[in-house]
Amino acid sequence: MKNLLPLFLLFLFASCQKDKETCWQVYDALGNELTQVCDKSESEINAQYGAYYDRSDAAKYCWRIESPAGNFSYPENLTEKLVAVYYPGVINKQKITCGYCQRWATREKGIGSLTGNYAYKPVEVQTYCGDTCNTLYPGRIVMVRKTPDSLITVEFLQRY
Repeated sequence: MKNLLPLFLLFLFASCQKDKETCWQVYDALGNELTQVCDKSESEINAQYGAYYDRSDAAKYCWRIESPAGNFSYPENLTEKLVAVYYPGVINKQKITCGYCQRWATREKGIGSLTGNYAYKPVEVQTYCGDTCNTLYPGRIVMVRKTPDSLITVEFLQRY
């Protein structure tokens, strides 16, 4: 019995120190990586940074998240813990293949059918998801709608 006590204490000491050797990735409220902190326990990290942290070696995934309003978002490179932090109260969340969505700079062009005059709207950066992404490239022009007096197109300028 006396032989077990030193082994138990050694195990207890080793398990306490193991938490201190963990490195943590710290994020801001928008999900941007800030810094990596090592040699602190999880309770110390939580006290210092709140909920915006996870283990630096935690697996990151791409997600499809459905909000209570029925909207979808497709965040990438988030751990399971951070999804729970940044998307509380979601209806459905599922891991998806990364690259499912792409961000593109686009601009809309309106062309008058009768006069041929045209006007551009300001450049916007938008996210497109699904199989359509495989057909996008810089310079691609897609017809959005056609009315009796105008044609509206979107030009894909640059992928981000």
